[in-house]
Amino acid sequence: MEATGLARYQIMESLGQGSQGQTFRGIDRASGDEVAIKVLRIAGLESWKGFDLFERECDVLAALDHPGIPRYIDRFTSEQSGELFLVREMIEGESLRRYVETRRPLDEATLVDLLRQALAILDYLHSRVPPVIHRDIKPGNFIRRADGRLVLIDFGGVRISLSPEGGSTMIGTYGYMAPEQLHGEVTPATDIFALGATIAALATGREGDKLPRKGLRIDLSEVMRPSRLRDVLGHMLAPEPGERPASAADVLTLLGDDPQRAMPPRSPRAAPPRAEARDEAVDEHALAVGDPLQTLARVPRPLSIIVWLFAALVTGVLVLVEVALLPAAFAIFRALKREGEGEERLAEQQREAIKALREGRRSFQALAASTRPTTDDDDRRGG
Repeated sequence: MEATGLARYQIMESLGQGSQGQTFRGIDRASGDEVAIKVLRIAGLESWKGFDLFERECDVLAALDHPGIPRYIDRFTSEQSGELFLVREMIEGESLRRYVETRRPLDEATLVDLLRQALAILDYLHSRVPPVIHRDIKPGNFIRRADGRLVLIDFGGVRISLSPEGGSTMIGTYGYMAPEQLHGEVTPATDIFALGATIAALATGREGDKLPRKGLRIDLSEVMRPSRLRDVLGHMLAPEPGERPASAADVLTLLGDDPQRAMPPRSPRAAPPRAEARDEAVDEHALAVGDPLQTLARVPRPLSIIVWLFAALVTGVLVLVEVALLPAAFAIFRALKREGEGEERLAEQQREAIKALREGRRSFQALAASTRPTTDDDDRRGG
């Protein structure tokens, strides 16, 4: 029987620590390939928001299929510790952040090539229905392979954009995030701004927060010679979203490219991920279990506060059962059974139980979000 979970992967050295977990180099014992393994420790979370973002990253990566995005491989929970694991393709190459850290400005031809490649990735993400907004475009989240191909990493802040309005959750990196992100508002134009700031940083060897500014506008006239690229970046960096190019194709038009020829053909809407990942994809606007919870979501204040407390409590209990108690219970069942006896059936029962718990937990999460005393719209709208 093929090994699963931690039995399948050997965890090696740490590759970095982020706000949504720590990433390690690993080995897939089944194939011998190197992989990247992201680990989220539930015990270290300050709120359930980190858990939600980790799950969203898993769901989104499982549904994407593009050469400029790491390939999703697996996800699982440790039965011993309750830690969550995301396994993806290992991307070898150099982080674009190195060019900024070492103050090595890139020449214009290289910058335009990187911009075109990044635009192709954003075009793929923003053209999905609904659009996928990365929210943390910066030099450190791009890796350039040895052959020059660019890859966008770290989807820990990704948002499924269902509405142009935002909320109070702010994700991004100061110096690269668009002004509207300070209010939790994101659209595809938000990623366009961050990409403009990224290319400007690579052109000058300065971090985004060190670029000269006039008010909210980054002033490139002090640090870049006049060129078409500088003009294009000026449009991308407009403080108001409505003044920026609305899409990656619009940026290519400003560069003088024909978007139809410059953009590689999009792969079919991602080959559907494995059944488990498809089942986990949900409409974060909707309550998943029907009318009773939808009725509770509409109760007037102050009753809504009681409903919120109830929903938050149930959500916490279901998370505990999902990531710790249920895996532990099935581990005991396996220990009591004779080796190989009904193993596949037991694994299937565990997957079905986790799926049911996850659906119920997300319903109560939606209920809690819609009745929260201080409502975080970003939670309700996919942020």
